[in-house]
This record gives sequence, C-alpha cells and structure tokens, in this order.
Amino acid sequence: MYCCYFDVDGVLLDFEGGFTKAVKDYFKLEVAEDFVSKSFWFSDLLTKDQVMEGWDYFLYSSEFEELQPMVDPELFNAAFGAYPVHFITNIPLDCLERREKNLRNAGFKFDSAHCAGFIDYDGYSAQTKAEVIKELHQAEKTVLFVDDHPDNCLNVRESFPEAEIWLMSRPFNYDFKHPEIRRARNWTEVIEHSSTLPLAK
Repeated sequence: MYCCYFDVDGVLLDFEGGFTKAVKDYFKLEVAEDFVSKSFWFSDLLTKDQVMEGWDYFLYSSEFEELQPMVDPELFNAAFGAYPVHFITNIPLDCLERREKNLRNAGFKFDSAHCAGFIDYDGYSAQTKAEVIKELHQAEKTVLFVDDHPDNCLNVRESFPEAEIWLMSRPFNYDFKHPEIRRARNWTEVIEHSSTLPLAK
C-alpha cells in the first residue's frame, strides 16, 4: 500500500501567483498578467530586501490564505483518496492553520498537514520533509512524494530510496536531472500515474 506526501505551495496551490499579486500591489510594480518568475527567490522581479519585506507582508495578507488550486481538487481526491494523504509545506508554523483552511476551502481532502523544509524561520525547530515522513511512515507502505524543489526530492530519496518521487516542473528547476526522480510536466502525468498504483487493502 502507498502513503502519499505532497508539497503544498507551488504544487497543490499557486504560491507563485499569489505571492506575485501580493508584492505587485505592495510595491506598486508593473508586472505582466502572465508573468512567471524563473527564479525560486524571485530575483527577476525583486531585490533581496524586497523579497524579505514582501514575504513578511504576504504571510499576513488575504492572498496567503486564498491561493488557487493547481490541480482540480475533485480529481486529486479521486486519484489519491484510497491512500493516506499528508501535506508538507515550508511555511512558518504559525501560518499552518491558515494554509490548512485554504486547502479545505479549495476542496482538498487530507489526513494531516505539516511544516518542514530547508528554509528556517525564527523561533521554530527546523525539520526536513524526510524527517516528517519518518515520523508518519509505516514500514509496510511505499512512499509517494511530490515536490517542486530538487533539494526536497533528494532529501526524501536519501531516506527512502525505494520511494516514488516526482519533481513538479517549474522554471527554476528545469535544469535538474536525476535518474531516480521522475519529472512531472504537469498534474495530468501524476494523476494518470495514480491509476497504476495498487489499491489500498
């Protein structure tokens, strides 16, 4: 049986779109409607200081808890509803409840949500996503993991070499290649793959 773990911001929910809209309004920027940053740190739109200032604003803005789904929640629930589903996202712990509300309002069904990743926040004990999965993992289950950052995919593969790991394509990760990490050009590929997974017993 499988146990499924998904990143949230940038994978299930459109973090880039929400953050871009927030900083566009905050800094009064002229940004094309179809703008997509090619940088994980938005260096093609903002200075380092602006990123930090914009992030602080975004965390407590309405946009933060109103991110739009990047996959139809009904399709997602139908594809993975037979398995345990856990969400792991790299946001401050005091923002997790709002992110869970965002996910539920969008229509996603899941067993739990957690904060972890390689970006540290003051006042919180940092965990990697692999460490969270270790706490939730049951020996007889196979890990399915989907993320958009190569570092997280490599982190989970190191701890779970038999896991099925997918990297969701984004402009900032186009140059990453790994023989054991699958690249998903879009959610259609992951949803179609789910039909090949053995059903839960």
